[in-house]
Amino acid sequence: MLSNFATLFLKGVFMSSFTNTLTIYEIILRIFMAIVIGGIIGYERGHHNRPAGFRTHILVCLGATIVSMIQDQLRINLHNYALAFPAASQVLKTDLGRIGAQVVSGIGFLGAGTIMRDKGIIGGLTTAASIWATGCLGLSIGWGFYYLAVPSGIAIIIVLVTLKKLERYWIENKHIGKLIVHFNKDIDFSEVLMKNYNFFKENNIRIKNVEKNLEEHKIEYTLIMGKQIDILDVMSELSTCNHISQVQIP
Repeated sequence: MLSNFATLFLKGVFMSSFTNTLTIYEIILRIFMAIVIGGIIGYERGHHNRPAGFRTHILVCLGATIVSMIQDQLRINLHNYALAFPAASQVLKTDLGRIGAQVVSGIGFLGAGTIMRDKGIIGGLTTAASIWATGCLGLSIGWGFYYLAVPSGIAIIIVLVTLKKLERYWIENKHIGKLIVHFNKDIDFSEVLMKNYNFFKENNIRIKNVEKNLEEHKIEYTLIMGKQIDILDVMSELSTCNHISQVQIP
């Protein structure tokens, strides 16, 4: 029995063609793979106390796999019927992607339930994305595309486990602040921009967006700065510049 499973798995990994029959061994292998891959992804989410964890991801992957196997069996039945009755093959039609598309849409609603908003902070987006990706994995497993499901599952796990550290270093270490800078009327606007740019550059502050208001002689900056930089300190230091008349926080 184990040799049958191994043969089916290797066949799915190295071959990209459809199978002509959906045997009990094939069904068990696909269900097992859905449970394992969905469980690994779900364990990572559950380990971090996310809204959707171990069992949820398994059920999403398993459900998508079952739907794909239903569609695959329908394909096999229609193919066999067309071979048995060639005259009827002209009127037999099937859309191989229709049921899968409905599954992806349905999983989108499930993922939306994991997104929470608390005091203006939105959370659960990564978990929602992992549910959606797990459902897509289940579809590929259900069709027997192991050569696609296995590396894709590994890629999802790598993204969830390892890229979190890079995210913390490159993204979560920074915060966004806004400043409204009023400049003196007797100074050229381009000169003001250049002096402000040099000031922010010297303080390792990146300018994300600039909104200009020449009539009121002011510029609104959206800035990206490190966690260790206080927006009040930036405001105080910028106020000492000769070309600046006033600095405000919107």
